[in-house]
Amino acid sequence: MSTVSLEHPSLRLAPIARRPSVLVWLMALGMRLYLGKVMTPLGVIYARMPRLAFPQLLMLRVAESGLHLPSLLVHLVQIRVSMHNDCTFCMDLHRAVALRARADRGKLGSAMEPQLSSCFSSAERAALQYVDEVARTGRSSDATFEALRVSWSEHDIVELTWLCAFTTYLNRLAVPLGIGSDGFCELHAERARS
Repeated sequence: MSTVSLEHPSLRLAPIARRPSVLVWLMALGMRLYLGKVMTPLGVIYARMPRLAFPQLLMLRVAESGLHLPSLLVHLVQIRVSMHNDCTFCMDLHRAVALRARADRGKLGSAMEPQLSSCFSSAERAALQYVDEVARTGRSSDATFEALRVSWSEHDIVELTWLCAFTTYLNRLAVPLGIGSDGFCELHAERARS
């Protein structure tokens, strides 16, 4: 297999620069404004399958601001699930978005560690233990589920499960296509310094 991108040495499909629809063009513009650059999946996935763009935007909107879960927990779940799925693109993106939202840097750093840190509250640990198990095996133990029920409502548990599944879906788009980190955390740091 030949290398198709210097930024992504394992990228399996070359990004397409041409935007096949107005919506994909608008997504590219929004990404450039919000993140500082257009993310690789736009050119690799959505340029080839633009009909995914609208439903994808709707689900991203739910994950970003349509859940009742605390926003820090949403960021932590996205990072942990992406870590379990070895998705460097999503780990970088979710961490950069969390940093942009001024999320707790200590907890964000701890989210990247294999073992759950004592810096997390008992409710956060229960939620993260649950999504760790679900991300690894597709299920959770009875003990983990019962610990989850102590701190979270049934509605919250469904939201956590959906968020874990949605993040896994995004990871499963990026990893097989060789889409690695786009350097969003570095871009965020550069913007913060200037």
